[in-house]
Amino acid sequence: MTRTVSELSARRIHAARIIHVLFAAATIAATILVAYYSLILVSPTDITVGPVRLEFSLKSAWHGKSVVNLPPAGSIEADTHSGPVLASFSLQEISVNDVGDLTDPGSQARLALDNWREPLGREAQNLVIKTIIICILAGGAVAGLLQRRWQWVLAGMAIGLMTVLMVGGLVYGTYDTSAFREPRYSGSLTYAPEVLAFSQDTLANLNTYKDRVPEIADSLYRTISELHQLPQAPPEEDTIRVLHISDMHSSSDAAKLVKTVVDRYNIDFIIDTGDLTEFGTSFEIKYPSTYLPLLKPYVWIGGNHDSPLVTRSMQSIPGVTVLDSQFEQFDGIIVGGFPDPGSRSLNPQPASDAEMASEAARIAGLVDVQKPRPFIVAVHDPKASALLNGRVPVVVDGHTHRQGITVENGTVFLDAGSTGGGNLRSFNHDGEIPSSLQVLYIRKEPQKLVAVDTVIIYRFSQEFSVTRRVFAVDEGLIRDLELREAAAVLSG
Repeated sequence: MTRTVSELSARRIHAARIIHVLFAAATIAATILVAYYSLILVSPTDITVGPVRLEFSLKSAWHGKSVVNLPPAGSIEADTHSGPVLASFSLQEISVNDVGDLTDPGSQARLALDNWREPLGREAQNLVIKTIIICILAGGAVAGLLQRRWQWVLAGMAIGLMTVLMVGGLVYGTYDTSAFREPRYSGSLTYAPEVLAFSQDTLANLNTYKDRVPEIADSLYRTISELHQLPQAPPEEDTIRVLHISDMHSSSDAAKLVKTVVDRYNIDFIIDTGDLTEFGTSFEIKYPSTYLPLLKPYVWIGGNHDSPLVTRSMQSIPGVTVLDSQFEQFDGIIVGGFPDPGSRSLNPQPASDAEMASEAARIAGLVDVQKPRPFIVAVHDPKASALLNGRVPVVVDGHTHRQGITVENGTVFLDAGSTGGGNLRSFNHDGEIPSSLQVLYIRKEPQKLVAVDTVIIYRFSQEFSVTRRVFAVDEGLIRDLELREAAAVLSG
């Protein structure tokens, strides 16, 4: 009987020791896990380098890699290190007012970007200190809560410290930036390798274009002055001049060009047929302020690359009229404006053919009941104007990045092309997308479109041309006039 009691007692002691060991192991595991996730949770940090603000964060992962997120364009990732964490860099904001100065080596924005190691090192140091403290406290708290002994509090703090040092040391010791030589792309950035393949000479030409916008504008002024000497030129005193631009796509060069053209020429008002921004994101809404307000009325409709954020931003700018399925009068000219359906979404994208067909029918119905009828209807996508031929004298649009003029059933359709030269899409399978805009000459009384100048600028070669299309007073299109001498490479 005594032997049986002793055996039972021994078994209980053995079982208790096993439970104690298992509980201790579970405590250690829980402490490591909490310390690891404390490292993850405490990591998000804002880093400002010149005109760029980034967020750095760590995320749990089986295999170490780095991801650069450029919303909503996509991301770039590479297998840069070992360790169970993913290092994420996410673009939060770009100062549009400063980013244009990056081509000037002496600018504050350029100097700040060149000295990126200083702010990055400072934030990294702060993050390391903060992470170590949090992980030590988290480890001690969990161990003390589970074991309720001060010895375990100290042990938990030590485990938290070892966890952050082991994970951080593994990442730091194995990090290899050369992994980005063979990155993986997602989203629109899938095309990045093609963009990066442009030669340095071509990019250098693009940089010089920014500085030569005033010179190009002066040459355009002389060219248009010569056009005004032709017999078919519209009379100055009886003509309203309307500048038609489209598809700026957040281009700083386009902003400078538009401002210069409006300042130098006798423009009465401007119509912008959308795609003012590239992605419609919050960090792009400062872009319009780089050239607006202007001294002349500015009429705007949203494109499929814009968003409600951009629309609200435009509505707040003095002198800007945002048309949303409505009609307004400017210098006696009634203009109807209809934004692209995609501009109403926070994730702008082209509407389907069925949606555009429905939109075209809706616009035609609104135009039919408008009294008096509008002289100009502005849409972004030409598909939205499919039913307007014969209903209004003039339709202006963009979207295609191909400037053009067509006449159908008495209606003149004007596509301004891309005033921003496509910006990120500066090239396509047909070659360079030029910067382009149009100037409409409208006789006041009776109202009649008498001529259109199409200005095309090739930013990389710095060539330009001006083509005048002249319309008869009472019957359709009569002829085209081109001043070929204007298409010359600027010297200097």
